[in-house]
Formats: sequence, structure tokens, C-alpha cells
Amino acid sequence: MDNKPTSTQLTDPLAIIAGNGRLPLLIAEKLKARSQPVFIIGILGEADAAIEKFPHEWCGWEQMGHIFKTIKNHDISNIVLAGGVVGRPELKLHKLDWGAIRTLPGLLAALMGGDNQILTGVISAIEKRGFTVCNVAELLPDMTVQPGVNTLAKPKAAQQKQIAEGYAVTRALGQFDIGQACVVVGSRAVAVEGVEGTDVMLRRVGEMREIGRLPKRRGGVLIKAVKPGQDERADLPAIGPDTIVSVHQAGLLGIGVEAGKTLIIDKRKTLQQAKKHGVFIYGFDVTQLGAT
Repeated sequence: MDNKPTSTQLTDPLAIIAGNGRLPLLIAEKLKARSQPVFIIGILGEADAAIEKFPHEWCGWEQMGHIFKTIKNHDISNIVLAGGVVGRPELKLHKLDWGAIRTLPGLLAALMGGDNQILTGVISAIEKRGFTVCNVAELLPDMTVQPGVNTLAKPKAAQQKQIAEGYAVTRALGQFDIGQACVVVGSRAVAVEGVEGTDVMLRRVGEMREIGRLPKRRGGVLIKAVKPGQDERADLPAIGPDTIVSVHQAGLLGIGVEAGKTLIIDKRKTLQQAKKHGVFIYGFDVTQLGAT
């Protein structure tokens, strides 16, 4: 698979297929600020109602044909996939339009796999219609964690070692399409991310401290990274203000993430929370960790 990011000119109009969360809105706001035309396709049951302050249309997964037609009618050829999807998309067969029926065999096969397979199936369906799927990190690099220390708090040598170990764990997990994150306390991984997501994993770490399975004193790091072989045009790792709060409540000292490939949701608020709680954010280069 060719995962090379696709660039787009600043003046090119762009469509955002929006799932849940604030990411689709933040992308739209940044594109609008640089005078780039944007149109949002809000997925019913997923996207935030706030997308209605932008040019938009609501569609269900069963209306893929209508989604493609709408985007073409707005003379748009570039698309960004942004936001999460709660669970697997539930296709109501009696509501399928012709475009969805044409896509159905590949989409059903994708739904049987993990997150990577689903996203690859969606991207493939989009590309077969002649659209270009863009990489958010390349499109808006200021929304990513930068290399090195991004905060006042800094990781010490012990945390740097934990970040390297955690990256090795996430790389192993990612080969099985399990998750993008883990927590290292002391010299071992004590929690790994599954389908439940990062926040639930961090709550487990806090619970382990409460019952004495982990030391009460603060220590340890959250590590997030792109999965091996992941198509980086969708589902990039992300952190935000809530992540910082969860990291603090779990008794961790900071976050190590893959630089340039990890998105920051509400960057200003995230850095404010990091300063308030003394949590570091460190963007690592995988080549410096001995990975290729």
C-alpha cells in the first residue's frame, strides 16, 4: 500500500467527511481561516451539530452514492476523513442507495476486519470514484505535535527510556491492528489500548494505582504512535485537553507521541492543561528510537 501523504493546493476546495468529535470542526475552522473553501459531509449519528455553521449536508452510511454525488456537485476532488466512528457502521439494507450497493461487497469485507481494514476499505471506495484523500498532518502541520519537547515540563532520561520501550510495544500491537497506545510505568508496559480507546485505558491505570497494583507515587508515560502499515490519511493518533487530564489522573508524568503524525485537538487548551498539571508532551522521531 502506498501511504505517501497527498498534498493539496491552498486554493483547492476540500470536503470533510465528518465523524464524531471536534476534529472535523477544527479542520474546517483552520481551512476557513486561510480562505480555503470547505464543505462538510456530516455522518448521521456521528458528526457534531456544530458543523451546520459551515456549508454542509447530512448523510448516512447507506447514502454513499449521494455523498459522492454531492461532493462532485460542489466541484470538489479533495477529501479529508476526520473524526471517530462509534462502533462499526450499521448498514440498513433497505436504505442503501445505488452507490452504496456498488460499494457493498468491499465495505462488508472491510467491516469484518479491524480498524485499519475498515479505513482502507473506505479510502479505496472513495478513490475508485476519482477523489483524492488527503493527509491532515500534511495539510495542516501546525495541528500536529512537533519534534522534541512541546511543553514547559520535560521528560528525564528515565521517561525517554520508557518512551522507547512504549513505542516498541505499540509497534508490536499495531501489527495485529489492536491499538495505537500503551502506558509504561517503571520498566514495563502496564496497559495497552484496545478497541475501548485511550481514555478507558488510562482509567484502568488509575484504578490499578488505587488498588495497589501500581505504585501510588507519580510516574510513567502514555505513548501513542501510528500503526505499522497504517494508511496515514485516516485515524492518526490524537491528543487533546481531556487526554492531559486523564494522564494526570492516572498518575503519569507525560505523553510521548510520534512527531508530525500525532494531532493535537484544541492545541491552546491542551498546552494550558499540560502547564496546569505539569504534564510533558514529547514528540519523538522513530528513527532516533532505532526503528525504521
